[in-house]
Order: sequence, then structure tokens, then C-alpha cells
Amino acid sequence: MLTVKQIETFYWVAKLGTVQRAADKLHITQSAATKRLQDVEAKSAARLFEGSGKKARLSAKGHEMLALCENLLESIGRLEACQDADRHMTRVLHIGLTELVALTWFSAFLQQMREMFPNLILQPHVDMSGPLQEQVIDGRLDLAILPEPELPASVTRVTLGSARFAWFCRPGEFDRKRTVPLHELGTVPVIEQTPISIITILSSRDFESVGVNPERICGGNNAVVVGGLVAAGVGVSLLPVELFRRQIEHQLMQIVITEPPAPLVRYDAIFLKHSHSALGYMVADVARRCCDFSSGGQQPAAR
Repeated sequence: MLTVKQIETFYWVAKLGTVQRAADKLHITQSAATKRLQDVEAKSAARLFEGSGKKARLSAKGHEMLALCENLLESIGRLEACQDADRHMTRVLHIGLTELVALTWFSAFLQQMREMFPNLILQPHVDMSGPLQEQVIDGRLDLAILPEPELPASVTRVTLGSARFAWFCRPGEFDRKRTVPLHELGTVPVIEQTPISIITILSSRDFESVGVNPERICGGNNAVVVGGLVAAGVGVSLLPVELFRRQIEHQLMQIVITEPPAPLVRYDAIFLKHSHSALGYMVADVARRCCDFSSGGQQPAAR
């Protein structure tokens, strides 16, 4: 497949008549321009220029190729203009995120967004993933960052990264060096949240995979509360590891090594396909570079 740089080189050689003029126009060396032009001719499987004189003369195939390149470069120019307008236009971007994202890498993301898009005002909306996804679909949110969303065809996803989850218990409840089968873990109460919480979804999925139906306790929608119940010995829970790193280090909570192991949870940026999709991809690219669930260190209310 031809690259944009190769197409631009052919276009300017055809327009300006010589490789050297095209190289000067593109601020590259003549040898680089010649190599790109050779690549274009090789991939087109036909001679694009006639004669051996100093001035390049297009062949019939070359004229056909030039018309196609003009249309393509015009389209690329319009796209870049739209992106540039989005970059500099003052507007509000409504972005949804779960509290796990808000308490880890969102501040770094916000800083980069302000540097790259100084006229873009970000308004974060923190909620559970289910309501946030619905708000993207009905247009109330421009973009949301969610764990493992199941999406309709109208919504685009861009994968950002993964967060590590683990089963937690009070210290000493299980041997920290022993691998505990899930059917054994299910003999103690399991602390979950509401059904639309990623913690509850993952917990239910794990136990269903081994045919276990443990006693379930609702710990509310705040993971700090759930962690406190775990530390008090009320039960076990599946929680994001990095947000409880201090509790682990101070031996207030303990990770249980399980079989099967606790999952890595994929996080995606989602947005409507035909609603500011160019801006959506640019914002998602910034989010992908910032996505680091080991950052931060605030106490979570992760959902």
C-alpha cells in the first residue's frame, strides 16, 4: 500500500516537473524523493513517466494516477482542516469515567489534554459503567472510558490498557503462599456491589465459570467500604489491586492467589461513530498514552 509521503512525492514531481523541485518543496533530499518515486512506480506496476529527459513527462497511466492523487490529497487536506478546527475551537467535551479511572491516571490525562487542546473544556462525569455507556449511546456524553463494554454497532471503541484485579481477604484467612481454588474461596461470603458494577460482574463471572453460588453480601457502591469489610473479616471481594497497595503493604488486607486467577480488566474509550469521531480518536489516543492504573494513590470508590 502506498504511503501519503509517497503519494505526495509523485504528485509534486508531476506538478513541478523535476525530482529536485519536488524534493525542495517537501524539504527532503533528492535521493529520498527518487526512492519514493521508484516505490510508487513499482507498486503501480506501470511506467508513470515517459522519456529520459531532465523534465518528467507523465504517461497516460501517470495522468490517471495524478487525478486519483489529487482527489486523495484534497480529502486528506479537508480531514486535517477539520482536525485542526477541532483542536483550536472552543467547545465543551463531556467525558464519562468510572471512579477507578478518576482516582488513578485521569489527572495526567487532563493535564495533557489542556496542553494539546487549550480551548477544549473537559467536563468529567463520574458514574458506573452501565449508565455512562447509555449516555454515550443517546448522545449526552461525547466519550466515556469504561471497563470491557459490550457495544452496539453505532459505537466505536479504542482500547487503552488494562487494570489488574485480585481477590482480597483479611490477613491470615487463607495461606498467602497457597493457590486457592475458586470453589474453596466460595465457601466464605463474597462482598459485591450493585449488579451494574464491574466488581460484581467480574465476581459473578468467576464463580459461574466453576459452577459455584456463594453467599453474597452487598457492600454498597464505594470500594473503600468494601475494602473495610474485607479487612474486618466479613468476607472476600474482587478489587483493583493498585488502589489497595497501601493496605497490602501494611498487612491490613491480603491478596488471595486463586485458580483460575483473577482477571486483567481491559478499559476502552468509546464514542459514537458519526459524532465528532475525528476528535474522539484524538482524545482516545491521549488517553491511551496516559492510561496507567498504577498511578495515583488516592483511596478509591472504584466501580
